[in-house]
Amino acid sequence: MKTRRDFLKTSAIAGTGLAMTMSSYGSPLFSGPEKVRVGIIGVGERGRSLLGLLLNRDDVEVSAICDIEPITLGKAQKQFTDKGKKEPQVFIGDDHSYRKLLELKELDAVLICTPWRWHFEMAVDSMNAGKYVGLEVCGAQTVQQCWDLVDTHERTGTHLYFMENVCYRRDVMAVMNMVRQNLFGELIHLEGGYQHDLRHVKFNDGKSAYGKGVEFGENGYSESAWRTQHSVDRNGEIYPTHGFGPVAKMIDLDAGNRCLHLTSTASKSRGLHNYVADKGGKDHPNTKVDFKLGDVVTTVIQTANGETIMLNHDTNLPRPYSLGFRVQGEKGLWMDINNSIY
Repeated sequence: MKTRRDFLKTSAIAGTGLAMTMSSYGSPLFSGPEKVRVGIIGVGERGRSLLGLLLNRDDVEVSAICDIEPITLGKAQKQFTDKGKKEPQVFIGDDHSYRKLLELKELDAVLICTPWRWHFEMAVDSMNAGKYVGLEVCGAQTVQQCWDLVDTHERTGTHLYFMENVCYRRDVMAVMNMVRQNLFGELIHLEGGYQHDLRHVKFNDGKSAYGKGVEFGENGYSESAWRTQHSVDRNGEIYPTHGFGPVAKMIDLDAGNRCLHLTSTASKSRGLHNYVADKGGKDHPNTKVDFKLGDVVTTVIQTANGETIMLNHDTNLPRPYSLGFRVQGEKGLWMDINNSIY
């Protein structure tokens, strides 16, 4: 007898795109109050960006916010004041204060916009609390965590929506429409990635976000307080979904198609060390840090239907921003690097 996991590996998974609007049985998710009542866990740079969007809507009420940093909470509270919105309940304290927010019976859903290491734990706790979940990328960090998210959804009946924003970039949606109209014919090869100079994000002076210093971790602020450590500890494709999400949809992955295998290769690491030496001097203590993450990581994926996908992760060297999309079929292609259709 096939197990559920065997079934998921060989069958289409229906309804993912409707996760935040429909239940498993096709009934409306929110049939009671006029407004969807949302809580936000993490109101740093990303959380406040999403908060700003929600505060512009008349059909959403942000009822609660949570963060461990008083400064970021104060900035978020000012957004409510500036918009003339009702003050939210505020939760602050230790790393698990968000669980108090999840106890609020009136909340329908939560958005999780915290550092990566917290995504999985907070998503599981939120589903167990009966809240619908909008989860920022990159979500789970192990295969087992992926299965645990699926198992939690099936056990609780609550839904999780993975918030890969690049799937909704205007040019990406336009190309998706072209793919559906068979403009490029049968697709053969696709590319994407995260190619973005983030050295100034991964270090700062400890006083202001995106400063020009070379501190991180306990001496950092905003993303440098947590993101840089991933470059110290991990070597691999650590942030794949900006490139992978859009092209995966174009070739029906998990909707009749699936990934068979991949190889991932990392270059040597020089970018972050050189940045510290240039900005802080060759004698700065952080020049002795061993950054494990290769400056350029290239991943090649083979699918069951015969397409190939190439992803690039490149955030620690000087370069312009580009996700490097390429959608190539038997009749033509699109490349975002020169904004061209052939």
